[in-house]
Amino acid sequence: MFPILLQFGSITIYALWIFIALGFFATLLVLHRLIQKDRSKLTFIANHSLAIFFAGLIVSRLAFVIRNIDYFSKHLSEIFFIWDKGLSIWGALIGITLALIYFCRKNHENTLRWLDILIISILAGFVWGNIGAFLDGRNYGKETNLPWGVIIESSRYAVPIHPTQIYAAIYCLLLTIILYQLYFHEIGKKAGRIAYLGVIAYTTLRFIDEFLRGDESNYFLGLREAQIYCLLAIIATGVVWYVRHKKKPIINY
Repeated sequence: MFPILLQFGSITIYALWIFIALGFFATLLVLHRLIQKDRSKLTFIANHSLAIFFAGLIVSRLAFVIRNIDYFSKHLSEIFFIWDKGLSIWGALIGITLALIYFCRKNHENTLRWLDILIISILAGFVWGNIGAFLDGRNYGKETNLPWGVIIESSRYAVPIHPTQIYAAIYCLLLTIILYQLYFHEIGKKAGRIAYLGVIAYTTLRFIDEFLRGDESNYFLGLREAQIYCLLAIIATGVVWYVRHKKKPIINY
């Protein structure tokens, strides 16, 4: 793989950070395309995008520190060293979502409509982030005999393995395209539908994808840590959808 793209003396440019940056700009580009015809939404995101970004970054780092609390309890000074690539994607999603919900409620914005926009935009960013993970040699898969298996020197396998990062980039790209089209279709006119579909589709695919992963993970009841998060997200989304859409009982006289 190519974890380092360029190096100038003591200055090192890592592939992962470059592609995370590309993912951030892809997220902003798709978000802008979805709201470009609505001046009020442009003003809203312009006023709060930086705060939402830092909320995602802070919670992402916090989640990683908590997950590795044994190490950071002995190296307190390294808690703020985000250049060590220690970020949690689930933490970032939680931070961004909570910040968005907060600002939507504060400014009387349609929260569900913004969540529709957010899920499409974030998936677009995930495409680039997964490519960066592939080049960095992280989030790798198990061994495989398939012709597209790759050898990653930093992995614990000395044989070809599943390029799970590329699998993730592909299904994130497909979901971005499909949800983007649906957003402007009849199904997207009802606020929240795209968000529900996006969360269920992504977490389901990610849950399946985890069966092919070979990198280290904590396990619970035979499932990888990320699979537990996926199940929780699916359950939470299902409960929210049910509560919002259940019909009131019809009383017959």
